[in-house]
Amino acid sequence: MHVAVIDFDKCHFKKCKQECQYYCPPVRNDIMAVDFMESGYPQIHEDLCIGCGICAHRCPYEAIKIIGVPERENGKEVHRYGTNGFVLYGLPSLEVKGVTGILGQNGTGKSTILNILNGTLVPNFANEEGNKEKVLEKYKGTYLGDYMEKVYSDKIKISLKPQYVDSISKHFKGKVSGLLNQYGEDAKMMLDNMGVEGIFEKDVKYLSGGELQQMAIAAALLKRADLYFFDEPSSYLDISQRLKVAGILRKLSETSKVIVVEHDLAILDFMTDYIYLTYGEPRGYGIVSNSYSTRQAINTYLEGYIKQENMKFREYEIKFSKRPPEIDRSLVPFISWTPLTKGFDNFQLSTDSGELRHGQVVGVIGPNSTGKSTFVKMMAGEILPDSGSIVNSVKTSFKPQSPESDFQIPMLEFLENNLGDRVSENQFKNEVLRPLNLESLGDTLVSELSGGDLQKVYIAKTLGKEADVYILDEPSAYLDADQRMIVARMIKRFAENNKNAVMIVDHDIYFIDLISTSLIVFSGEGGKNGKSYGPLNLKDGMNLFLKNLGITFRRDENTQRPRINKTDSKLDTEQKRVGEYYYY
Repeated sequence: MHVAVIDFDKCHFKKCKQECQYYCPPVRNDIMAVDFMESGYPQIHEDLCIGCGICAHRCPYEAIKIIGVPERENGKEVHRYGTNGFVLYGLPSLEVKGVTGILGQNGTGKSTILNILNGTLVPNFANEEGNKEKVLEKYKGTYLGDYMEKVYSDKIKISLKPQYVDSISKHFKGKVSGLLNQYGEDAKMMLDNMGVEGIFEKDVKYLSGGELQQMAIAAALLKRADLYFFDEPSSYLDISQRLKVAGILRKLSETSKVIVVEHDLAILDFMTDYIYLTYGEPRGYGIVSNSYSTRQAINTYLEGYIKQENMKFREYEIKFSKRPPEIDRSLVPFISWTPLTKGFDNFQLSTDSGELRHGQVVGVIGPNSTGKSTFVKMMAGEILPDSGSIVNSVKTSFKPQSPESDFQIPMLEFLENNLGDRVSENQFKNEVLRPLNLESLGDTLVSELSGGDLQKVYIAKTLGKEADVYILDEPSAYLDADQRMIVARMIKRFAENNKNAVMIVDHDIYFIDLISTSLIVFSGEGGKNGKSYGPLNLKDGMNLFLKNLGITFRRDENTQRPRINKTDSKLDTEQKRVGEYYYY
């Protein structure tokens, strides 16, 4: 069984020689497996296609995918986005209680699932149009059928926290209070409970990524609903904020159903009771697994193989080390700084002295609004310290927290405009573009890229510039768990091969663990003062960081992945006593 998928954004039928039809074996035998619609775009008839994949290999724009799908999914199509479009197989049943998570690669149907379950998308079961009566007939007598009947008849109230919060300021003008008061009278109290009451009278256009996320979460919580959907609620939040949101959602699940799509595996593990996995071919098809306990689901995801369903969806395992890596003493220092200070209105930052070495990847971690971005901007030369100095003049390349997407030009042209001939160099292609899977997006407009793809484009743009120090602020935002692991390996290899230093500001503990060779740890009172320590080795850095937060991690006995301990549990108390907060 196979599906034929055409990415019409990549298809340039006026420029090609119609290779998809010309080289098709059935067509050469007068069986029109490939023809052309009135619009001029090709159409592949799956009932006539033999699945050879020649059309995909011959397409000069890589617009076609011929993908094998497990035979058992035949007839289980839930929704298809038109002829030769993405197809979703299966839906979560929602019968499980507590907080339910959905985990999987981007492009395997998570947003489609949320849209179907909240009623904004009516599934078409691979036919041309969605029909509510057909949906109810299909799921009649099941929990899902009863649920969808309530959705379609407005008997159930739904609240959705959208995935992308960066665009809120483009659609709403005014203060946070004006936006949140639309959803309930308890808006300020809600922000107080989340610990961000200070943003209530701020203008939305001046909010940071973390503040936008907290505002969006507050808006979703203010809607009195029976079912709450939270799509990537942790992006831009620091770990203490993530844990606070996780606690709020767990409390909420006692009275309402809560569904969460999340890629921070440590927080997903802490927050959820059950998880559905989605897997398949990104932008081609997606399959929804059965529900599994949180620990089993995350371990299965890391392994890449669902034993219960005999389904392997990744060729490699994602592994964690129980012990921190040794510092490479052969790395040579090339930039150093004395203790630095920088003051703004009502905020003061001070730093330790430190140095960077060739090939070093430094994770920069700590609470939001304690000066991390200010520090890396001083390293980048974008702002000057009030006291202290950075020794040695070095070139820096900086990726901001929230990439701009308002560019009506193809992605490849965007990179060429910023990087010139570097884009076509084999070394850059092999080290950066191919691991990030960006070459296939060359003709896609920057403005039409997904949040994850836009993030990868800006990572490539940053690494493509000639620099001594590469600084990336929140590179994991909107990347799925797989992409985070790939990006971590790619950046680490890039630093080693090119003998550059890389600084990573991020809040995903797994990502920081995989990518860093050392840590700079920030502490302080958000928005008022900040202090940095390091660079420190990973063990000392993690212990300092987590001690400041009062959090410990244990190790999963099967995968060695870190798992957050319950506060005051036996293991939490023991680890705090011996001072081992992470590598235990």
